[in-house]
Amino acid sequence: ANGETRRKSSEEDIINPLDPRIMFTLKSSDGGFHAEGSDITGLWRQVHDAVSHARANTGTNQKNKSSTTTITLGPTGEQMLGLTHSALQYLLEQFPGAAAHALKYRWKHHAKEPVAEVKVNPTGCARSEPFPGRSRQHNDMFKWLSSRHRRKPHPGVGVVIVPPEVAADPSMQAVSGRRATSLDLPMAMRYRRLAAMSREAVGVYASNIHGIGLFCKREISPGEMVIEYTGEEIRAGLTDYRERYYESKGIDCYMFRIDDDLVVDATKNGNAARFINHSCDPNCYSKIVDILGKKHIIIFSLRKILPGEELTYDYKFPIEDVKIKCYCGAKRCKKFMN
Repeated sequence: ANGETRRKSSEEDIINPLDPRIMFTLKSSDGGFHAEGSDITGLWRQVHDAVSHARANTGTNQKNKSSTTTITLGPTGEQMLGLTHSALQYLLEQFPGAAAHALKYRWKHHAKEPVAEVKVNPTGCARSEPFPGRSRQHNDMFKWLSSRHRRKPHPGVGVVIVPPEVAADPSMQAVSGRRATSLDLPMAMRYRRLAAMSREAVGVYASNIHGIGLFCKREISPGEMVIEYTGEEIRAGLTDYRERYYESKGIDCYMFRIDDDLVVDATKNGNAARFINHSCDPNCYSKIVDILGKKHIIIFSLRKILPGEELTYDYKFPIEDVKIKCYCGAKRCKKFMN
């Protein structure tokens, strides 16, 4: 049995000539020595034997013949090429996948990283796995609006400063302070200029209430028409279906009810008014206005709003058992929106 074991081990140690291997070539500059092979230690032994034979022929060791028998081989071929140097070991241990191939190697400079287990798909193929869908964060199409690089309006910018000559004459002050959205103009005329005036009055920036919100860019007078809540007008019966669809896609829903029959869906086709957050102590209010036979959702200011302030209004949600927490931070906060 022992003989068969030794025979098998010797057969396994035989190198297959067809296997890929590194070939080394050693030769002297004068052409006196030339050796080639895949075993660098064997080549180094040939160099050692050649040097010993040359010394013996030149009579270098004639005085002490016994010294020829005590000459040792010295460093191995790997040591002669520097393959066993600690610097090379330090670099090789950092190779990706080294832990998976060097199973019997004793690590000296780096801790052996555990080999990660390969996850097997239940169906056997990754392409046959169902797509789980993107997360809510990836589908947030308005995330860029809350970037810290978009600076909010400065409180001192946009404040109306009345010249002394205008302040002395009340009639001139009334004319100079009149805007197309002020209270002393007909509703149809105020609405006609609302879209253009709202762009310079408000802007969307990062909010502490709910991610993003609408902020004042210039001074807004009390009762002024601020912005219209626009979007796609749909039947009231479609709201539940669209809410479920948006929720399945991870998209925030923006809807505003006009009456029992119509709802404005501003999720995909709305303007900046959809970002106005709720507050228990708001500075604006919403109102359904009939202009030339068509109903519009208009946001009006309750008081003077200075640049840098966030615009808010009361959502007036109906009371329900499932509560929605309020984050307005007002002193008179009701803690819940419904």
